[in-house]
Amino acid sequence: MSKVPGLAVAFIILPAISQSLGPGDYSEFLSALALGSVFTLFFGGINAVGRRLLAAAYGAHNKIRQANIFITATSVAAAVALTSASIVVVSTAQSWSKSQFLLICLFPILSGFLNFFDNLRASYNEHYVTSIFLLIFQVVIYAAVYAIGLPKGGILTAGLALQSALPLASAASLAILLIQRRFLLSGQIEKVREVIYPAIGVTMADGVLSALLNLGVYWLAYMHAADMTPWLGTFVRLFQTFISPILLIFFPLTSYISMRWGNMSTKRQMQLLKFFLVTGSLYGVMVGCAMAYMGPIYMDREFKFAIRGDRFDVLALSLFMGAIIAQKTYTMLLYAVYDARFVSFGSAVASTFGISVAALSRLWLPAVRVIDVLFLTVGIGVLIVLITGDHRYRSTLSRTQ
Repeated sequence: MSKVPGLAVAFIILPAISQSLGPGDYSEFLSALALGSVFTLFFGGINAVGRRLLAAAYGAHNKIRQANIFITATSVAAAVALTSASIVVVSTAQSWSKSQFLLICLFPILSGFLNFFDNLRASYNEHYVTSIFLLIFQVVIYAAVYAIGLPKGGILTAGLALQSALPLASAASLAILLIQRRFLLSGQIEKVREVIYPAIGVTMADGVLSALLNLGVYWLAYMHAADMTPWLGTFVRLFQTFISPILLIFFPLTSYISMRWGNMSTKRQMQLLKFFLVTGSLYGVMVGCAMAYMGPIYMDREFKFAIRGDRFDVLALSLFMGAIIAQKTYTMLLYAVYDARFVSFGSAVASTFGISVAALSRLWLPAVRVIDVLFLTVGIGVLIVLITGDHRYRSTLSRTQ
């Protein structure tokens, strides 16, 4: 239910922000959000590893181990958040037309850090807590925007309207988590490498794909193709609305499976791996087709962009977004029960290859077409990695029977 009001982002919040800021500031607003979102890629690995380790300690009823993992993972996440924020401030402080855009850059980093604790709560299979708070904050904030509107030129107000619901919900959920389990604060930092090393592999796969999507938005503005930035940035925000349902369903399911994985038969484990890959791929195809057909219609109706993407832009984006959905769905299970090195590093290789091909194409293609080449190459590469990786994992399981 918490994801249902999120649809208001596509049909109420983004159009309201576009009207409030105007074409120029709206483009820079999306560019700032995209840049900040790029720096959240590091949280993906810490979230997955921290959740897996804490779920294992919880399943073993080891409170000391739970507390130590909580403190260790939190320390790593805090260090990542501070480092990321510092890099953003130092490297981009002078590049924005208005100082408020620098704060907009920091919103996704703050949200990513607080969302880390939602992943730790998931280790206890208690997803409903954050969902309830998120539903409340979304309804209140989005209803206020719908009823009152946004002030003209209100950059920070626009950022709060779009971004504040999740961090507020995460902060409230964290407070309750610590009230319920005060022993978590008694832990000590230990075995930092146990968190960092596996997290790097997850970051190279899951984080880099999302980062490339947001980096494309920022890169267009950086390459003086800012007229295309509002279209691409809005398309990306629309995609994030569509990816929510399957994440909402599968996220708690993987937590449940991870606590019982060791007691399952090999046949059952192979069936679950296949189910997640097939379901994620089918939903990715469905969303990709929906985005390809409905995305341009929605954009033309709700926004008045001077420049719009053509059919090739839509195709490249839709393929890449479908690949991201398939990868996220499948790896939600893998990261909960394995370190998933092959898929992690395979996705990193696919991303690196795509970046290299796109960089080479820059010699003769305009900036917009370079982004298309990047999305097409990485999207196809990731799908190949997922199919190959699934075959490897299920072959390994079959040999252990």
